[in-house]
Amino acid sequence: MQSVTELNKFKVVLFVEAVFNQGRLELIDELVAADYLGYFPPAGTVVTGPTGVHQLVSAHRRAHPGLHVKIEDQVAEDDRVVTQWLATTLGPGGAAGPPPRRIPCCAGISIIRLLAGKQVDSRTECRCFTPA
Repeated sequence: MQSVTELNKFKVVLFVEAVFNQGRLELIDELVAADYLGYFPPAGTVVTGPTGVHQLVSAHRRAHPGLHVKIEDQVAEDDRVVTQWLATTLGPGGAAGPPPRRIPCCAGISIIRLLAGKQVDSRTECRCFTPA
């Protein structure tokens, strides 16, 4: 039997892989509580509920073609999961030139609290990069 801590880590990985990386926005209602609050100080943003998460993810996926978030490290205890991540996007390339390469666009740490398998709040600190 999986512990609650391990299940919470799995739910965060599922959110990153399915929602951010694959764009499966329909899973947000399953993974995010109705009363969710997300704090993103770099942008001065507070995201509320599944609708706010949907808007945030959609905006990031539109702004960064080929967005891919890689979990670099994850630590969990009880109802909290701390995740260090790196987001990359596709750089220039294409038709006659070399294929596009992945370039970092943002790196950060998110502290996510879950209840009954759903995210109820999170705090993210991140640093975004300007393309070279």
